[in-house]
Amino acid sequence: MSDYVLTTASTFTCQNQGAVKPTPRHPLTVNNESVLTGADFGGLTVAGCTKQNQPPAAKTCVNVVAPVSSSSGLLTVNGAAKVLTTDGFTGATDGIIPPVKPQDPPTGGALSATANQGCLKGE
Repeated sequence: MSDYVLTTASTFTCQNQGAVKPTPRHPLTVNNESVLTGADFGGLTVAGCTKQNQPPAAKTCVNVVAPVSSSSGLLTVNGAAKVLTTDGFTGATDGIIPPVKPQDPPTGGALSATANQGCLKGE
């Protein structure tokens, strides 16, 4: 299955509406927006997470944790770095979301992606 290629026009948010702005490290663009690879998320911080910082039950999302990836496999930048697509996109932050049921473990702050472009799909 193919889905839309993620670019700098895409929106990346944590589970509590915090935003992440990737930093592309290559010149490949779609509609004048740089396409993204997992490496473009290295060392990034989360801005505006609304989760209250109440350790150990909850922790505000601050940093993106590696790896950030997707299911795309054929479209690459410079023959090596896989371009990210919305298909199978996975990413996380260092945030801690308390469990709904006390017996369940807490979860990390998953990242979600919205492409915001409809011109290029990846396989």
